[in-house]
Amino acid sequence: MSRLSPREESLKRGRPPSRSQNRNTQQKKDKKQEKGSKSKSLRYPYAMLTDDTDYLGIDIADYVPSGAKIEGLVEARDVKDKDGTRKEIVATNNFETKFVNSIALNTASKSNTKQLKKPLHQIVLPIPQQITDTNSVNWDNSTLNPLEAFGVSAAGSIMGSNLQNATANVLSAVNTVIGVGKDAIANESTRQAITAALAGAAVGAAGGNVSGSQLVSRATGQVFNPNLELLFQGVNLRSFPFSFQIFPRNRNEAEVVKEIIRVLKMSMAAKKSSTNSGIFISAPRVFQLTYMKGKDPHPFLNKFLPMALTSMNLSYTASNTYSTFYDGTPTHMKLDLVFKELNPIYFEDYEDLISKNDTSVGY
Repeated sequence: MSRLSPREESLKRGRPPSRSQNRNTQQKKDKKQEKGSKSKSLRYPYAMLTDDTDYLGIDIADYVPSGAKIEGLVEARDVKDKDGTRKEIVATNNFETKFVNSIALNTASKSNTKQLKKPLHQIVLPIPQQITDTNSVNWDNSTLNPLEAFGVSAAGSIMGSNLQNATANVLSAVNTVIGVGKDAIANESTRQAITAALAGAAVGAAGGNVSGSQLVSRATGQVFNPNLELLFQGVNLRSFPFSFQIFPRNRNEAEVVKEIIRVLKMSMAAKKSSTNSGIFISAPRVFQLTYMKGKDPHPFLNKFLPMALTSMNLSYTASNTYSTFYDGTPTHMKLDLVFKELNPIYFEDYEDLISKNDTSVGY
């Protein structure tokens, strides 16, 4: 005959288990699940899932770094000049290939996708009433007037000839702009505008509150053509906020809700490493979210890259009143989660979905 657990013994004697017995039982469950290889599925509400059920699936796994390697991208070479031999840091011959293979293509999303296929935890939650996805990239205004273009071209060509004398070359470039720039333009008013612009730049560099464009406008009533253009500046990472209203309907559901909250809190927490004497802390776990319809991914809603849980806010009094069941479980809770993707979305990610005959809106 197998030995009864403290909880079972308490129930057999007609008394509910104590808080310490409940806590010990929960700690044993947590340790067993951490060591076990098979993931445990937690579901709220605790109801049967059918082929028509829409829900949000959350897989959780340990973070796997992308493993970017920067070794071998540059090297020190001996360069001889009149003063003797010196070391010069230069890019290796296959710098571009190494950079692409070790950094550009070796992303955290890619390194964690395989890990997330064998999750430590699986959570099923109802799809919130308000769901959105926002894609954005950075574009910004940029100007380049003729004088700036000439100066950049002159300075770049001169500096490129001898990096050791960069300062002297910049001064030479400025003299070139002043001399050649003025002589190359026959129109007297235009030459006056250029002179005013250079004078304003000099005054501004000396601490005066005046710019070249302001002096040109005062002297001639005109400004340089700014050649204004909107230029691409970079990409952004997407964030996804979710809000869940939780009403445990029975004791079993209350226990599942408690365990879901515990798993989410544990998974977003950083880890102390026992192997490096506390010098470093390890990254929290990562999450893969998937809108589901029955057993398949949702045929319309957006998809997600692997994400981190960056914020979790839990209100135990979501109805603005403290109210609990007999066992202390709050009657109404509100769970707010904010996830952020590990990498930006690129054009090639959509091409990959198309190649797999995906029918959704994409990312």
